[in-house]
Amino acid sequence: MKFSLYSKKNVLDEMQEQTLRKIGERGFCLMWGGLLAAMVIQLLTGNAEKAIGEWVVFMAGCVYTCVECVRNGLWDRHLSSSMGANAVYSLLAAVAVTVLWGLAYGYWMGAAFTGVSTGLLCFALLQFCAYLVKKNRKKLDDEPEEK
Repeated sequence: MKFSLYSKKNVLDEMQEQTLRKIGERGFCLMWGGLLAAMVIQLLTGNAEKAIGEWVVFMAGCVYTCVECVRNGLWDRHLSSSMGANAVYSLLAAVAVTVLWGLAYGYWMGAAFTGVSTGLLCFALLQFCAYLVKKNRKKLDDEPEEK
């Protein structure tokens, strides 16, 4: 009897593979949302300096996801990458940052400046990523099929 903990052969059928991918996606979303909530709560309770570990894990997940999506020419299955949509997403980020910083530190002028800066940076990065996604998608679509 042969005992193996790992097999290079995929032992799942297509339905099981799709179910496993959905579980992984939901798990990542749960981790991402949980880390974000933990960081927001720590910011609002004045313990933001203690959230460095959460911030590192959160940013590593975000950067990895963003780089891999751009590299593979993928944006999202529901959200648009148009300039108008990116402006709305950036505005939402600006408002969220303004409110969080205003509530956390009570200095609303500084919070407004931080929010506006975040919105502009977010818009620039979204536009740049959208450009790279479209460029990579075109490159991937133009590649000849493998024999």
